Amino acid sequence: MTRRQRGWAALVVVAVVAAAVAAVLTRPPGVEAARDGGSPACARLLARLPGSLDGLARVPQGAAGVAVWGADQEVVLRCGAAVIGPTTKECLPVGPDEATSVDWVRDAQSDRAVRFLTYGRDPAVEVTVRFAGGDPSGAPSRLVDLAAPVGQVPQTRSCV
Repeated sequence: MTRRQRGWAALVVVAVVAAAVAAVLTRPPGVEAARDGGSPACARLLARLPGSLDGLARVPQGAAGVAVWGADQEVVLRCGAAVIGPTTKECLPVGPDEATSVDWVRDAQSDRAVRFLTYGRDPAVEVTVRFAGGDPSGAPSRLVDLAAPVGQVPQTRSCV
């Protein structure tokens, strides 16, 4: 190999390494599993979750009990979260109709995301919905298509 060919080969290697590093750095970080994410109930739930959610494609994840929709992790579901007891936080029944709704507690909110937790279900399911423009009003609508699969987790209590 000539000196010129070695130089080009080195440039190609550098370009490939730089592209790989850029891809890793620009990709959203992986989502950590919840405490009981590896439970059989969470595995059953993940198998029932939709491939798309409100127009967002499901993105493969490696963590147990985790599902993500959208390239920028617009919706993140973690099964096996800590079960919450009675609370004064807002509780919303969300589903396509009253018979198939799931009780969700608005657990936390920032200017870019809202975190919901199922109420009265074990294992608990946590869903974080990211939104743009500081307007969280549409966040609960992302939970509608999750009602049927999450509703299969046994319910022991409901919101009052």
